Formats: sequence, structure tokens, C-alpha cells
Amino acid sequence: MATFEAQVAGLTSLTIDDSSSPTRAELNQFLTDGAKEVINQLPGHLLPLCASSNTFTSGSAETLVTGKILNVFRSDGDINQPCRKIPAKQKGRVSDPEEMSYATITDPVFFIDNNSLDVLPSGGSCSYSAVAYPSVAYGASAITAFPNEAEHLVVLYGAIKSLQNVLANMDSSIVHSDQDGS
Repeated sequence: MATFEAQVAGLTSLTIDDSSSPTRAELNQFLTDGAKEVINQLPGHLLPLCASSNTFTSGSAETLVTGKILNVFRSDGDINQPCRKIPAKQKGRVSDPEEMSYATITDPVFFIDNNSLDVLPSGGSCSYSAVAYPSVAYGASAITAFPNEAEHLVVLYGAIKSLQNVLANMDSSIVHSDQDGS
């Protein structure tokens, strides 16, 4: 398959290089922004195709880089138990053995508080899958951890943004030539 640069050039008839408008660096940004936009519009059943797995120890909150958390697990020593999500304000309650919602190693909970994810009870090995937004390079012809059936949308986004870039530069050159009296 052709590179993303070649696909955008084919759609727009633009020649893109390091000194053109848009530049290759700008095209990289357009493609990366397009991938993020497409992921944000994907139906839920396709999000696991864009996810990556992360591990941490419960009790040591993990800083998040995305708000799209798909699954959270805590090991009970034998198997990874699925965690139930709770509001952060309930974390004290689930730590109280007298509460009905008490978190155990076979019924763990997770919560997100101040951009961090944590699991209770503390001290166990945890993993979670979260949507990962890819960086897309103009010279690539595929996007890792991204549904193949949506890649053409990233190319279309890159083509649209490239044409907008050309039009914005044309507009500014017209304004400058009008001001010069040309």
C-alpha cells in the first residue's frame, strides 16, 4: 500500500516535502490529529483495537494519559480478577470491612482521582487497558493498534487539513500583496 504522504498527495495533487506548505512535519501532525479524532468517534466495540496494556501495583496510583479506560484487573495470586469501578469519593468506604461494598482480593475496585487510577485493596499486581493515541508518520502505510477499516479516514483528515493549510497561505499572500499595493 502507498505511504500516507502519497495517499494525501494523490487526493490533493499537492507535492509535500520539508519546505512545502504544508511541510512533512505538519502532515505528520495532521495525520496524528486525524487518528485521535477518528478514535474519539469509534464505536465502543472497536476501541479494544486501539488499546494498550499497562501494569502497576495497587496502592501506588498510576498517572493516566487518557480518559478511556477499558478494563482493570487485580491479581489475587492465581488469576486476574476484574475490578468494579467506584466513584473516588467511595474509596474510604470500600476499605472498611464493615461496609457491604468492601473491596477484597476476589472483588477488587478501581477509581480515578486527580488524573490517577488506583485499585483497592492495596498491594496487588494490577493491569489495565487504555486507549492509546498513535503518532502517525507521513512515510508509514499502516497505523499500529488501529482498525484497518478506519485508516482511510485518517488520510482524508490529513488531506483536508493539508488543503486548508494551502488555502490559509494563499489567503495570507493575497492580503500581503494587497497591502503592498500590488
